[in-house]
Amino acid sequence: LYHRAGDEAALPCDIMSSSSSSCHDVNWFYNTDKNQNTQLEVQDGNVVQSSSRASRLHMNSNCSLIINNITAEDAGWFSCRSGSGSTLLYLSVLTISPSDADPSSDGAITLRCSLWRHSVLGSCPHKSLRWLNETGGELFGEGDGYKFGGQADCDSFLTVNLQSSRRFTCQFVEGNEVKVEAHY
Repeated sequence: LYHRAGDEAALPCDIMSSSSSSCHDVNWFYNTDKNQNTQLEVQDGNVVQSSSRASRLHMNSNCSLIINNITAEDAGWFSCRSGSGSTLLYLSVLTISPSDADPSSDGAITLRCSLWRHSVLGSCPHKSLRWLNETGGELFGEGDGYKFGGQADCDSFLTVNLQSSRRFTCQFVEGNEVKVEAHY
């Protein structure tokens, strides 16, 4: 699953039988590169609000895990488990973060587009992160008000002129399919 930072993500739990209408026996586990197999505390079908992260989580009536205002730290794998089976999902999060403006560079800032994902998925393929201008044209090299800084693993860089009121888009592409995009 691919989402932008700030989105609401719904992680489906596809193990419920049609005869079961309760989430009481469903447990959610997650694993990021910083922690190992953490179980979310679920009580009476609800996520126990025991941490700042848990305050952004809840389960809906079909036992899907809803994550509000997702962040890069939410990237990882999630597993929905009950007595009838388990489902494994990977959540990847796309972010755009600006650098501080450098007054010596005539007000230019460098935008960093990052795809945060679990390390088991490996590094991002070359040219899988691309920048577009407001008309959808892909940005290469250097042009009017921008300079493409290349891609390193799952990070891509674009330096833009602050005087420009243009919109820039970063996309993560697999094959010919856009999986997720973010705007600045």
